[in-house]
Amino acid sequence: MNLINYAQLIEPMQDQFARIYSTMSGIIGVLLVLWILNFIAGLIHRTYMIGRAFGSFYRNYLHKYIKAITLQVLSLFRIRRFQSSV
Repeated sequence: MNLINYAQLIEPMQDQFARIYSTMSGIIGVLLVLWILNFIAGLIHRTYMIGRAFGSFYRNYLHKYIKAITLQVLSLFRIRRFQSSV
């Protein structure tokens, strides 16, 4: 037997390998897409939880002070505007 005969014997094995490789590539592609979607969903969830924690901290401890400062600053601008128009 020469090399050409061996190539003909290996050809069915090559076809099977090509099918298996194609199937595994598809499975890996689907798994990769699912992993990316899970990663993005995890990032969204973590961002939401950080925002919620910061918002509750702000509302419980900082809001009344910042609101008072903001109202005082706005009242200064209203007084100046009223005095300049008179």
